[in-house]
Amino acid sequence: MKSFKFLVLLTIFIIGCANTETDIQEVDEGMSIDNELNWSQGLGKSPEEFVSNWNKLIDSISNDQDTITFFSIDPDGIYQVSTAKETFVYQFGSTENIFVLNLNVSNNVVNAIEFFSPTSTDEITSQQTKLFFLMIISISDDSLDKDERETVLVDLGLYEELLDPNEYGGTTLNNQIQYEIEPIVIENQMVGINFYSRILSE
Repeated sequence: MKSFKFLVLLTIFIIGCANTETDIQEVDEGMSIDNELNWSQGLGKSPEEFVSNWNKLIDSISNDQDTITFFSIDPDGIYQVSTAKETFVYQFGSTENIFVLNLNVSNNVVNAIEFFSPTSTDEITSQQTKLFFLMIISISDDSLDKDERETVLVDLGLYEELLDPNEYGGTTLNNQIQYEIEPIVIENQMVGINFYSRILSE
């Protein structure tokens, strides 16, 4: 279920069309995801393990405390949107520029990730969005290297320039993990992007 569309009312931004090819190092000099450091994937693990591995991943890509604080998950900030405890939500950023992470859980296992990002002409927001996407790919499958993570984004159409925002995005499958980018369009303007990662049953 595409559960993020209600967030459009909170964050309507001018379309930036995800112009994120600029190197993410402009956000934090020297940031890159290092597979050699002590982190592992969170998809397929318990919510507690997911949060722990996410934060280890953040620690592996930056030494800047502001960056670590912004991208890390505070376990006390996660809230449940159902009494069945099957969906956990976490918000990054401020009310003016909010990113939202949903963890879909079954039998205490995170089996799908849903992420909402606003679109913006602001270069920093675009870079933050790309880094979030790369982190979600990494936390979904820790076997992928840097080039393979970029390939997922290429396969999803992240860098395509299209006249019709409704044609933006796509779906790709890698190691039984399905990734999807879905545009949120209002009056022919892209105001947000949903990014999904799901474990597919064999």
